[in-house]
Amino acid sequence: MSTLVSQTKNVTIEEQIDVQAAMITFHGSLKSEDYRAAMLANYDLCQKSHIKNWLQNNADAGVLSLEDQKWVSESLIPKAAQEVEKIAVVVSKDVFRKFAAKNILDKQKGKLNFKYFDSLDDAKTWLKS
Repeated sequence: MSTLVSQTKNVTIEEQIDVQAAMITFHGSLKSEDYRAAMLANYDLCQKSHIKNWLQNNADAGVLSLEDQKWVSESLIPKAAQEVEKIAVVVSKDVFRKFAAKNILDKQKGKLNFKYFDSLDDAKTWLKS
């Protein structure tokens, strides 16, 4: 069960009640300022007291710039780590975006409880465990 929080052509943010997650889904590429605003909106949703997980669906995401990768790693993840228990990332079909997600989260090893998944169902199952 989910509640739609916001939706644009390239980003959907939902509260996934069944897995207590703030879920962000990317559809294609975004300009840097739009990407960052969307990620911050998902972070804001994580600050609700009953949300303990971050679910990011990159299955149809576009390329992510090196600057945005650095911003996520250095600015967003340290804040999110204080709010969430688990981060589940559904990996992109795009090899460059898949590499970007792995690059960002690998830098945070030991600081976060995160995992990569090939499907949304597998990610949700892990978040429920």
